Amino acid sequence: MILQLRPSSLRARLVTLVVLLFAAFSIFFLLFFPARMNDQARRGMLDRTLGIARLLASATEPALDFGDAANGQRHLETLASSQEALFGLLLREDGTPLAAWHPERVPKDSLDDPRESFILGDEVFARVDIHTRGGQRGMLLLGFNLARLQQESLRTQQLAAGISTLILASGVLAAFVVGTLVVRPLKRVTRVALRISEGEHEARDELDLSRHDEMGTLAAAFSRMLDRLYEQRALIESQVRELRSAQDQLIVADRRTSLGTLAAGVAHEINNPLAYVTANIQFALREIPQLRRFSRQGTPDDQPCPQEEEWSEVFSALSEAREGCGRVQHIVQSLKSFSAGDDGKREPTELRRTLESAINMASNEIRHRARLVRDFQAVPFVEANEVRLAQVFLNLLINAAHAIEAGASERNEIRVSTRLGEDGRVRVSITDTGSGMVPEVRARLFTPFFTTKPVGVGTGLGLSVCQGIITNLGGRIEVQSEPGRGSTFTVVLPACSASVGHRPREESSPGAVRRARILVVDDEPLVGTALLRALGREHEVLVSTRAHEALFRVRQGPPFDLILCDLMMPEMSGMEFFTELQRTNPEQARGVLFITGGAFTEVTRAFIEKHQERALDKPIDMRALRERLRALVESPALHSHPTVSG
Repeated sequence: MILQLRPSSLRARLVTLVVLLFAAFSIFFLLFFPARMNDQARRGMLDRTLGIARLLASATEPALDFGDAANGQRHLETLASSQEALFGLLLREDGTPLAAWHPERVPKDSLDDPRESFILGDEVFARVDIHTRGGQRGMLLLGFNLARLQQESLRTQQLAAGISTLILASGVLAAFVVGTLVVRPLKRVTRVALRISEGEHEARDELDLSRHDEMGTLAAAFSRMLDRLYEQRALIESQVRELRSAQDQLIVADRRTSLGTLAAGVAHEINNPLAYVTANIQFALREIPQLRRFSRQGTPDDQPCPQEEEWSEVFSALSEAREGCGRVQHIVQSLKSFSAGDDGKREPTELRRTLESAINMASNEIRHRARLVRDFQAVPFVEANEVRLAQVFLNLLINAAHAIEAGASERNEIRVSTRLGEDGRVRVSITDTGSGMVPEVRARLFTPFFTTKPVGVGTGLGLSVCQGIITNLGGRIEVQSEPGRGSTFTVVLPACSASVGHRPREESSPGAVRRARILVVDDEPLVGTALLRALGREHEVLVSTRAHEALFRVRQGPPFDLILCDLMMPEMSGMEFFTELQRTNPEQARGVLFITGGAFTEVTRAFIEKHQERALDKPIDMRALRERLRALVESPALHSHPTVSG
């Protein structure tokens, strides 16, 4: 006996597909998020331990230089302020200890490990070699406990499991709701079509032949088939079979497209699944008006559709979901901006935009503690690094939120204001109605490692780092606070000296430039791939990961309009490549631009200063690159050799 499976309905397939989508996403989240967070936490602990070791090594250098064991011991005993600290050893060059804090906790294996920072079991270690100005050598070895990190890892896993369960439950609920509300009108249309195909002529009155969309076309086709039913019954049945076959093919094609999109989403991280969900919501919102028209088939225009309220609920739910996705996307972009880092480059910065980015990042900390009030006056731009400045504002906002107890947001306020001072400087104030500070605490606010937060919550480096950033920008941070009356932190910055207009829209692009031949030389393949993707439609782009290979391509010809060359590469650096190109092909060397992530040696810095007009910083500003490309391509000096077109 052959077991035949009953064909599943469109509703069942739709429900199954949506549930699978959410299930796959929840599984991906459960597998990826805890591992990612645990890895970041371990790397962060290693970096933090090494940073503390380097600071302590700098502090104990005089003790090692003069053999002052008491001074070294005092510095090591400061580790007692950290509950995570296990031991500290200050060793002379011969390996004998000059000073020690809890030396009995030192594992033997840690003394032989040459790495600067490493993890053994449940402990993290950092060692720093010390070379004093007096010629003394020694080593500082610190050890910290990972118990708190492991607890955080367990909580992260539990949180990820809870979120994954919530995602899956939401997916199941959404699948049944959408499956029911979307498929119901389609079933009604299908029943009408079946009645017409079976010869029920009265069903023709339920078709709206006045429509000018796909539904009207289908209704007219069925009407014509009714008129010719008795004369060409066989032809009508054949057409119905063809229509049903086409419908099945469309369903299969739609399922393949959805599965392909799902596979691509699982292969990527958070942004791609978020984009897929957003696209599907927008697709559904575009399709709902048409489905509404389908559902009104047979309903007179002067009568409301029985499912109108349900359609409105679906439309509202999808609109809210789209808004939520937009908020999540904005948060992800902000986090990415903060985590991507920067090269310290300063440029005219709009404070309102920077403040909004920081407010968005801190909103989750603020919303349960206080109302956020914006009091923005018109102020000029400031010369700053936007990412670092946003880091300062974010730290001040979070500190303001932590100064207020959670649960009384209606009685508390955090006010963010901007104004131009009488001295011409821009002032950004963040005021809270929190607990305030006593003068003793206020006097030590910017001292490194000083914090009033519980152990494990703060490192005491936030305000110290903020003060360093603002001081480097030529500004200062002013503090006003009284116990029980809140605090006000005011960031004072010099206004940008140059006149600044509105920022150009990123999506605008310069006028068309003639097709050019470009060679990208970078040992990192992804950089070349990115530039090929960005410029490949407009120009002919070739990519080489080795300078020797690039020189071979230049010799083979035809000549290139532009050569984008990385400075720091193995085997042959960008400087050596440029020197060789100047020797063998000086005409081609005129079209070289250097892309660099920073200068790490005196030779490299001198080279960049000498060829400043040829340098582009990483990450590459594509607008700036296109402007440089236009200047090179339109330069008469480069028109002496042919370029590739078409």
